[in-house]
Amino acid sequence: MWFKTLAFASLVVASSSAIAQSAALLSPLVADGERYFTVEWQVADTEVHGRIRNEWGFVARRVRLLVDSLDPSGAVTAQTIAYVPFDLPPGSGSYFAAHVPARAASYRVSLFQWEWVQSGGGDNVR
Repeated sequence: MWFKTLAFASLVVASSSAIAQSAALLSPLVADGERYFTVEWQVADTEVHGRIRNEWGFVARRVRLLVDSLDPSGAVTAQTIAYVPFDLPPGSGSYFAAHVPARAASYRVSLFQWEWVQSGGGDNVR
């Protein structure tokens, strides 16, 4: 019985370290974010910052942006989530900033996730 327990524990440790070494890349949780928002950004040292504007007809809240750090060939070397600090009513914008772990050859910023707020009979989230 002791040998089976030791073998099982070894298998769990080996599989968890394999999972940690090959972590999957993040991808946007909602499709077509560029349809609803306009994002303008720039890089200053190890920070990507800019403005996001809600182009849709509902309030957006809990908006998060995905910042991919890219090497010269375009491969992702790091990913960072940037949080937009305010709700975005239709036609409004907000500042965002994300500290990236190191300088990269280039960056890509995309909408990662958000919630729409629809009012009228309660604060319903869609």
